[in-house]
Parts: sequence; C-alpha cells; structure tokens
Amino acid sequence: MADLETQIEQAQQRLRDLQAKVRKQKRKNETRRLILYGAAALAILEELEGDQPDRFLTRLHSKITRKSDRDFLNL
Repeated sequence: MADLETQIEQAQQRLRDLQAKVRKQKRKNETRRLILYGAAALAILEELEGDQPDRFLTRLHSKITRKSDRDFLNL
C-alpha cells in the first residue's frame, strides 16, 4: 500500500512540475509577444511624418496607466 502511495505522490509531483513548465512557457511567450509588438510600434513611429508621431505617442502614452511605469518612462 505504501508503494502505491509513493507512486501516486510521484505522479502528482510530475504533474505539478509539468504544470509549472507550462506556466513558465506561457510567461515567456507573453513577454516575447510584448517585445515584438513594442518593437513594431517603435518602427511604425519612426516612419510617421508631420504631427503623426506626436499623435501616435499621445495614444500610446494614454494606455500606460500604472504610476511606476509612467514614472519610468517620464510621462
């Protein structure tokens, strides 16, 4: 009986390990997605002319609402 309990505990630990691995990969994917979109937004900003860069930045800045983020970006 103890052997079965040990096997169950080991299987549960493997499941927890796999779940942690999935969560870690999801975080990495989200970070990569944010970096790619941020780089694309900056590339678009460089291509804009006239008053478009200022208007674009105003829209971007309005989406940054956390005080610590706004302080970091000097907004």
